[in-house]
Amino acid sequence: MTNIKIIKLISYQFLIIVLAALFFELLFTGLTLVTVYNTIENIIFSTVLISPFFLVSCRKIQTVYITAAYLMFSLSIYFETIYYYFFEAFLSASSLFVLFDSNRTEATEFLNFYLDINIVVFSVLMFLIISISIFKFKTNLRSFKKQSKRPIVKVLFYVVISIAFLKFSKLIIYNFPYLILRSSVKYSVESKILGTYKTNATGNFSNVSRLETNEDEVYVIVLGESSSRAHFGLYDYYRATTPNLNALKNELQVYNDVISPHPHSISSITKLLTLGNFEHPDKIGEGSIIQLANKTGFETFWLSNQRPIGIYESMVTKIALSSTKSKFLTTVHGVQNKVMDEKILPELEAFFKDDSSSKKLIIVHLMGTHLSYANRYPENFNVFKDEPFSNYKSEEISKIINDYDNAIRYSDYVISQIIEKTKALNKKSFVLYFSDHGEELYKDFNMAGHNEDISTKDMYDVPFVLWQSDKFKQQKQLTIDLDRPYMLDDLFHSLADLLDISAQEVEEERSLFSAKFKNRKRIILKNSEYDTYFN
Repeated sequence: MTNIKIIKLISYQFLIIVLAALFFELLFTGLTLVTVYNTIENIIFSTVLISPFFLVSCRKIQTVYITAAYLMFSLSIYFETIYYYFFEAFLSASSLFVLFDSNRTEATEFLNFYLDINIVVFSVLMFLIISISIFKFKTNLRSFKKQSKRPIVKVLFYVVISIAFLKFSKLIIYNFPYLILRSSVKYSVESKILGTYKTNATGNFSNVSRLETNEDEVYVIVLGESSSRAHFGLYDYYRATTPNLNALKNELQVYNDVISPHPHSISSITKLLTLGNFEHPDKIGEGSIIQLANKTGFETFWLSNQRPIGIYESMVTKIALSSTKSKFLTTVHGVQNKVMDEKILPELEAFFKDDSSSKKLIIVHLMGTHLSYANRYPENFNVFKDEPFSNYKSEEISKIINDYDNAIRYSDYVISQIIEKTKALNKKSFVLYFSDHGEELYKDFNMAGHNEDISTKDMYDVPFVLWQSDKFKQQKQLTIDLDRPYMLDDLFHSLADLLDISAQEVEEERSLFSAKFKNRKRIILKNSEYDTYFN
């Protein structure tokens, strides 16, 4: 076989993968400018991968290299196409960052939720194309004529120019291997930073002070999961999803304009509980509210219904392990592991009875309304079965929205029980509930879930509810303005204010409860202002 023919053969096999992915995208999502950009990037990247084939003369090395390059390329195209089918957006570094922190159970639930026959057919087709192509490579390379002279300079020049073009044209943002590498480095760096938390229980705060009292204090922070403010009856949702919180409404401060900094848990929670914020994301390693509380003599507790392990020990877990005591209820892999959030309640009472300290800060991390929604509530909370209001219509969509609303109603029960049990202590206490981020439910986009690549308003809008005991209100005067616009990347300062802790790192003007509060621009995504982005 001539060299020209082998070049054509290899090029055609790479091109078939590109065209198969493009056809699938056009069939189900239509033609967009982004699709065109991604296709151009795929073609250029394929030629970059093919080029080194001609720099070696050893037949075995050639065969191994082109097979490995083809497999890597094909799998990259496959995964980014599947992702595009799910969300009508191409993979980004932030999406892969989330993937690294996910566990097997979450991944399984995700696939069960989104998988359909179209994906199955596409997967089979890609498998057949890849298998046939690799067979052809191995067969035809045997007759490939060796070149006496290797065009090393020409090939390297082409590779350098192509990579430079991808970089400076910004088409590189569509390149899967590049995104994997970029995300891996970022994840590794941040994971290493947060890994210091469990060995440094009190952080590195300066000028820390708190007025000493002999009073018993119990403070509970309830961290929800994927719960959108738009689906809370407490916020005038048309369904009665929060009957228990509504019954307590006169005892609650219900904040109307609180948003999450990110529509996914990792980047959101690492900012919620630490000094990290939009202006200084690198400060996530400079101290958490748990460490600050530890430094002032609090006994800190972390009680979670979420698994502590992703691919590695999760970033949230690393923050949690700086607490005095921690307990994770969900430690078994598998979709059958559906521990309901109410299992938190007896464990919470056990923490209440813990006599190791008279000053307690307890963080409760719920499973909330995490996908899959049908797994997040028991059968006796299967209340909503009629067709819901939605901008998109199908039996499947109705079922998903109903499951989500039922899960919200169940969360309402759990949250209200936490409040009631804390109230029964008759101590200086508060319960603060909020969600790490919101969720899209077929309102502004034809999907259920959250994804920063296709941000919608409901992914950012979160419930934020404060209950205070009478003793707390008598001794701590908060400035209450329920309509203050607030982003939770400043939550550290609000929590320090609630706990009455002062430190050099605590900024009163960033506390939602302070008379010195100052409004600031709420920047989301790379550099967009939330208050104008969705208008």
